[in-house]
Amino acid sequence: MTKILTIIGARPQFIKAAVLSQALWRHEIEEVVVHTGQHWDEAMSGQFFADLKMPMPAHRLTLQSSDPLTRAGEMLQGLAPVLAQERPDAVVVYGDTDSTLAGAWAAARLDLPLIHIEAGLRSGDRAMPEEINRIGTDHWATHLCCPTKSAVEQLAHEGIVDGQAGRHVAVVGDLQCAAALESGPFDRLQTPGPVVLTMHRPANVDDPARLVAWFDAIGQALADQGLQAVLPIHPRTKAMCIRVWGNAWVSSLAVRQIEAMEPAGYHDLMRLVAQAPVVLTDSGGLQKEAYVLGTKVLVLRPVTEWTELEALNAARCVAEPAGLATTWTELNQLTMQREDVYGAVGAGNRLADQIAQWLS
Repeated sequence: MTKILTIIGARPQFIKAAVLSQALWRHEIEEVVVHTGQHWDEAMSGQFFADLKMPMPAHRLTLQSSDPLTRAGEMLQGLAPVLAQERPDAVVVYGDTDSTLAGAWAAARLDLPLIHIEAGLRSGDRAMPEEINRIGTDHWATHLCCPTKSAVEQLAHEGIVDGQAGRHVAVVGDLQCAAALESGPFDRLQTPGPVVLTMHRPANVDDPARLVAWFDAIGQALADQGLQAVLPIHPRTKAMCIRVWGNAWVSSLAVRQIEAMEPAGYHDLMRLVAQAPVVLTDSGGLQKEAYVLGTKVLVLRPVTEWTELEALNAARCVAEPAGLATTWTELNQLTMQREDVYGAVGAGNRLADQIAQWLS
């Protein structure tokens, strides 16, 4: 029986892996799941495994350091004996996290076939750690699964072409969008619910002054429009809020029209997104989830790797807090175009079929 080793470490990867896992059984492919420990928090990891009906990982690494480079080294050290023990026919990695890069590096060093799901994405901003992770993983991967045709074109621009130099490239659609579609349907409210806000990237939350500037700008924009926001708060963001405001951090957000809440379960979060007037986020995956659920997005970053969302008038990027109000007004005036650009319907089955064909 063919065996694959799936390496995951963060929320978006749990969602994608759940969709693929449910489709692999038809091909009698054994899947062994490894959690790198990148985001092991019961509220963010355990809850998602339960919501998505995924089996708990067969292997779970424990990381000690908070330094990204040291943590990557710890992941590699932890993955080496797991790969030696399991001896998989291929390694599967998702997206662009540090877990993705560590898994890709380990597979490449051991000369194992590497399947990269969500290949070919580029934001053009190499200051983003995720951009470096994407590029490195794509150039190590032997099998590249792209969500869109534009991702295939990007790979070809970098010299990665299907059938050349032992590489395989295919468009399979987007697993995260497939999961979002399957999570509903959710009723659109006559009066929209609260704005959904998520913010966790180091560039936005690690500098106390910048964190406060973002929350001030968001609070003012919400007040101007008579809106409230909910913030399913990431542990990294929560820690910085406590550092800035101490025990008053919840009330400090509340006076800015922002209600802090613990990280939401998957289906609860999708319901909030579907019923929101707009989503504000610096996440990559939530941008797509909002789009397939019919909600516009303000991306709290200079650029997005999901460039088609801007072309469809579904998203606009905001590089600095000072530009939030103007960009929000611009987004409100746009008519979003709804297209199945991510091939969400049937993406899990298409990907499972493609993997089975490659590994046969």
